[in-house]
Amino acid sequence: MDWLNEGVGLIVLIASVIIVLLLAVALTLLCILRSKIAVQRLKFLGFYSTDKETRERFAECTLGNPSLNEVAVTEIGISNGKVTFNLTDLYKKKANLTKEARVVIEQRSSVRFTLDEKELMTLLLDGKNGKELKPLRLYAVDLTGNLYRGKIKPVQKLLAELLAESLGKKPRPEALPASHPASHPASLPSPDAAPHADVNSHANPTHETEETNTETSNHA
Repeated sequence: MDWLNEGVGLIVLIASVIIVLLLAVALTLLCILRSKIAVQRLKFLGFYSTDKETRERFAECTLGNPSLNEVAVTEIGISNGKVTFNLTDLYKKKANLTKEARVVIEQRSSVRFTLDEKELMTLLLDGKNGKELKPLRLYAVDLTGNLYRGKIKPVQKLLAELLAESLGKKPRPEALPASHPASHPASLPSPDAAPHADVNSHANPTHETEETNTETSNHA
């Protein structure tokens, strides 16, 4: 037993290290469980979409609830810079809900709504030099006054295109003249006729998605 008495200090040190590591693992697991169960968070998605039949462009907005608790929402909207546009009634109308109905995002679920071109144009600000577009954010306010919001860059890109078209800086895709080179790709010079010409093709995606970081704060 002499070896045990001589190594008791080392044994105590090793046991202490093991206990500290076990406590660290336990605390990490508790934090992960708390973030998934106790903490309510919303995630936001914005899509730039085009109808395959009519070729009309529209925005799709999704509010996701990845937590294990449902979230009751009193307000859904989009902010253009510091100005907010309350779209709760519009969402209820599109979802066939009454104005008195409560919007609830169930656990591990989401709600979704679309905005056509005319509805998107109403989100522009009236500035001194005309319509203005600032950073867009999709937001929601829950029953306890917490504000959740996230960037929707694809929707902002679509609205920027609509603004440019309304100012005459960019033609609508479906309004290109018949003589436009894009409408007659076969009229481009062949490699034999123009050996030194470079023909660049640019693909403009009609459907984008981005999952953004969600910002959470108290709504005053």
